[in-house]
Amino acid sequence: MRLISSIILSIALLNPFLAFAQSEKIFQTKYARIHYMEDKDLSDFIWRISGARFEFSIDKNLAQNKVDRIIERVETILDMWPKNFNIDIYLHREELKLNKVAYYEHKTKSIHASIDNISDGVFAHEIAHAIISQYFSSPPPSKAQEILTQYVDKYLWSDY
Repeated sequence: MRLISSIILSIALLNPFLAFAQSEKIFQTKYARIHYMEDKDLSDFIWRISGARFEFSIDKNLAQNKVDRIIERVETILDMWPKNFNIDIYLHREELKLNKVAYYEHKTKSIHASIDNISDGVFAHEIAHAIISQYFSSPPPSKAQEILTQYVDKYLWSDY
């Protein structure tokens, strides 16, 4: 039994995403599955992207609406509505690779975000990458994607 525990611990240390998956919670919105460890993580994430604090156990619809509103806003700005758009969002308390606040992974259709540093603009930027990648059968070159995501950055809340 001790050997099995040692092996599991070794695997978890070598692959932090495996460790993440073992005790994660999942919050479903219309377009996203948000993976997190504690309710405070999700609450802090929603606060950072929306500026609103809420009691998560009471206001789940509010949290869903805050995430989906940004996704729909990005789709509108880009004038792109991928069929069956869905994204996995992984919230992390630890620092992300290459000191990034967030990044989109095309291969897994997922966004990894630092809870302590994310903002609505950064989140929208990464959502734009996801929408662009899922809209086209073959994603455009990264420089073309960056031009489009910067367009989203500029116009995210411009008409409000």
